[in-house]
Amino acid sequence: MTVKLSLLAAMRQMVLFALTPTAIALSVGLPSWAKPAMLQARYADSQINVRSAPSTVASLVSTGWVGDRVEVLREARGRDGANWSYVRFERGRLAGWVRSDLVQMQRSPLPVRSVPLVSSSVASPAIAVRPQPSSANPTKVTTLRPKSLGLPSYTPEQISYFLEVAMGGEFGASDSRVRKWQGPVKIKIHGSPTAEDLRTLQAVIQDIEGVTEGLQLQMDQDNPNMEIYFVPESDFRRYEPNYQALNYGFFWTYWDQQNTIYNAKILISTVGVSQKERSHLIREELTQSLGLMQDSSRYPDSIFFQGWTDPTEYSEIDKTLLRMLYRPEIQPGMTRSQVTQVLSQWQTANQSSAATQQLGDRAPLDFSLPVAPYVGR
Repeated sequence: MTVKLSLLAAMRQMVLFALTPTAIALSVGLPSWAKPAMLQARYADSQINVRSAPSTVASLVSTGWVGDRVEVLREARGRDGANWSYVRFERGRLAGWVRSDLVQMQRSPLPVRSVPLVSSSVASPAIAVRPQPSSANPTKVTTLRPKSLGLPSYTPEQISYFLEVAMGGEFGASDSRVRKWQGPVKIKIHGSPTAEDLRTLQAVIQDIEGVTEGLQLQMDQDNPNMEIYFVPESDFRRYEPNYQALNYGFFWTYWDQQNTIYNAKILISTVGVSQKERSHLIREELTQSLGLMQDSSRYPDSIFFQGWTDPTEYSEIDKTLLRMLYRPEIQPGMTRSQVTQVLSQWQTANQSSAATQQLGDRAPLDFSLPVAPYVGR
């Protein structure tokens, strides 16, 4: 143990005084004492220099952006007398030194995603989820760049409705996290759909692809990950053992440990409902199986309304919720507080945009101007 401590001390001296790019290689693994943090600056669109050593004259490794999540692995005082933080970006291998006044420490560690238990359903009840280990690489975090991205602006009413409908499930032990598809949704049809059912399904697919960013839905009879059954309600349990009785429409989704949905079943009754009601159920169940799993009693014209209604088109707020969920910045596994933080960051960026544009492009920062409070958890 003494030898290891001596080596670590020597390595720290190298970081403090060598001022060479080799300093970056000193930390690869995540120590247990690493601290979660976020890059900050006065303006929401500022770039921040990441350097090879704790000095403004050290070589430039890269640049980060306000709002980037990082882990502080160590701190040191540079030869310029300022405090510096050696940071590693949350989802990547980039690491380097940033002036500590550009680093905002977080109050608690970034959450570890847990294995999901159960999700929820529409006017049709519960949706259980069987976790599956994922071999896919972690989803890359999309850094907000307010000047290059057309960031949306949402009202408090829209944000509140999104948090109600998108976070968690209506039934079971599902925790409050974002769940969504990351790849193509490949649909296979079973049973006896009518010609109008098929037209409705195509219309819903077009509507979803028209308002979401990057989500693809396609018919695939050979290798589906979403199956839609048009059968009598009395047969529902035959096709989905988790079905809960007295629902003419029902969906059941599956997600992995990263909270990415990878499979779904949808049941639409062919008896006991009118064609208009079936068209409504197709839209409702398919939409909720994409991750908007909660019901609400707020808006009767919304597809997510708790009571029995039969709208066959999306309301404007329904479209807004789909757009929000499939923004790349809203990622599977996010908690309510993380979603709120992202939405608040968009609002902050939009509010400062006009003032920022008047100042013109600024060089990446090595030290901070007086910092406006950053909206965090």
